[in-house]
Amino acid sequence: MSKLIGLTGGIATGKSLVSDYLNEQGIPIIDADLITHQVEAKGTAGLRALAEVFGDQMIQTNGELDRQALGKIVFNDPSKLKRLVRVIDPFIRAEIFKQIDHYFDAPLVVLDAPTLYENGYAHLVDQVIVVYCDPVTQLHRLMKRNKLSIVDATKRIKNQWSLQTKCDLADTIIYNSDSIPETLAQVKTWLASQTK
Repeated sequence: MSKLIGLTGGIATGKSLVSDYLNEQGIPIIDADLITHQVEAKGTAGLRALAEVFGDQMIQTNGELDRQALGKIVFNDPSKLKRLVRVIDPFIRAEIFKQIDHYFDAPLVVLDAPTLYENGYAHLVDQVIVVYCDPVTQLHRLMKRNKLSIVDATKRIKNQWSLQTKCDLADTIIYNSDSIPETLAQVKTWLASQTK
């Protein structure tokens, strides 16, 4: 692997738009959100670990994780959110390393992780791209996408590092407050700079 790129941003800033575009260009994507869902799936050791900490009421009758119930608990109590991360992160981390090994021969690989900085993954990557949008746009997108009240959406945003802090640490910032073509034009420019 010649380069591992960290792709991050805030919740509902448009990171998936950038990730999907890069994937369409044939770049392997290690998707931390997808991995999280995999390690918390029905019958997994990750789900059992969550149930031990947060109780069996987190498991629905069909054996799946009740994400809504868990979200209500952890996004209303920062100490419980930290506890959630401590419980599930070893499972996520193991799968991320497995996928990094799998894509070892690829010239460019993207680690798509919304909490790249918060969970200590930034040191693994060669450069970091942050997808940014203005705070009002972010709030409206999150409320619409997740059907959240302004209070609940604001809590979720505040549980992540500020976008400004992430931008200050980034190697590249993709601005995503305007149209999709304008966002993708920036991604294309960045990608061209990597393949020179």
